[in-house]
Amino acid sequence: MSSLPSAVAYSVGSPSLPPNARSHEVVVRSSNGLTFGENQTIVFDLPNSAFCDPTSIYLRYSYAFTNAINAQLKGTPVYTPIQRLACFAGSTQLESISQYGQVANMMVNLTHDVAQKYGVQSSFGYRNDTSIPNMEGFDGRVLSTDESGSFSAPLPCVLSNCEKFLPLFALPQLRVELTLDTLANMFRSDVVATPTGMTLSNVELVYKSVDLGAEVEAMVRSAGMTHIKTQSLMNTASVLGAGVQGSVALVYNQRLASIKSAFIYCANTVSASNQQYDSVDITKGNGSYSITIAGTQYPSSSMNTALNKNGMLMALKGATGSIYSKDNNFSINSIEWLREDGGTTTLDAPGKFIVGIDTEVLDNDYIMSGISSQNSSITANIVCNTATTNAHNIHLITSYDGLLEIDFTAGVASLKV
Repeated sequence: MSSLPSAVAYSVGSPSLPPNARSHEVVVRSSNGLTFGENQTIVFDLPNSAFCDPTSIYLRYSYAFTNAINAQLKGTPVYTPIQRLACFAGSTQLESISQYGQVANMMVNLTHDVAQKYGVQSSFGYRNDTSIPNMEGFDGRVLSTDESGSFSAPLPCVLSNCEKFLPLFALPQLRVELTLDTLANMFRSDVVATPTGMTLSNVELVYKSVDLGAEVEAMVRSAGMTHIKTQSLMNTASVLGAGVQGSVALVYNQRLASIKSAFIYCANTVSASNQQYDSVDITKGNGSYSITIAGTQYPSSSMNTALNKNGMLMALKGATGSIYSKDNNFSINSIEWLREDGGTTTLDAPGKFIVGIDTEVLDNDYIMSGISSQNSSITANIVCNTATTNAHNIHLITSYDGLLEIDFTAGVASLKV
């Protein structure tokens, strides 16, 4: 049976919204203060009304530093002040991402190319506001004396990654908490003195609220229970000392049902570096990396830095999406990729040697398409045929699927991971 092409199928009706549907921007201001400094926590309580479009959630704030000229703010400046992000539904914690500035900086470098960073320079805070940036001007920020200004950026988390609208009217109180880092962790102290003060003000969480009317809300509630697919990141670390040589097995207790990909991030600890915003090759081009979950090694053949170090870039690309996708972009040049243990790094060219491992069974819309570590810890297997020069914090950052389970009758929500 033949059918008309969609371009001339005029009899097909077009879907329409309810006549009373409307949307508007909601600005959520912090509920526990007006200004914030290092080590303080910022709290956002989302209102229990309408639907939230998760793809519209972003953070914006004003900042003021007390600093000498040319202080060097590491990482992706808009995220660097945030040490931890946590989301709650009522009294239930949905997620907690430690070293959030580090995780967000890594994901920006694995999802944005240099041109995309150029386009968000002002809001993400790269380089400075006084000179025209070059290709190397999109890592960190050099401050003017007692600098003040404003930043804004998306806020990746379990809420913003939801694949469907969040029914705030039927959820317990959603809360987002941002814990700020210390100034010593945010700035390079080996170049210019660390600022003595930081104030964040006008801190706001912004999203698009969609109101489809009481009838639609009643239909949603009548479902009784539903699940919304989402995803997020988990970050844990182990310390690897100086002078280590041979095979090392680092154990991470991450119990997750669907791990999509894993990243081994070897952060510097010496003061003359970007520290947690550097990831370097601790094998010095003479070793290998892999992980083991439930007795199975991923990848099946360890990634060898002596045989094909640059080939690991394709594995990293595969851990963030399709290697054939033009939208799967990096911001990693050869100097940043080849940073090694014992070498120097700069603000403009930090270490970006990140080991990426794709663990997804199928890259599609299946609910839980990754591998499980619920019955087993994760082991990072590192072979250093050359002894390490410095100590490092070895982070295992995993991208995982989650299901936000909502019981409309009981008015509770939890995250299944």
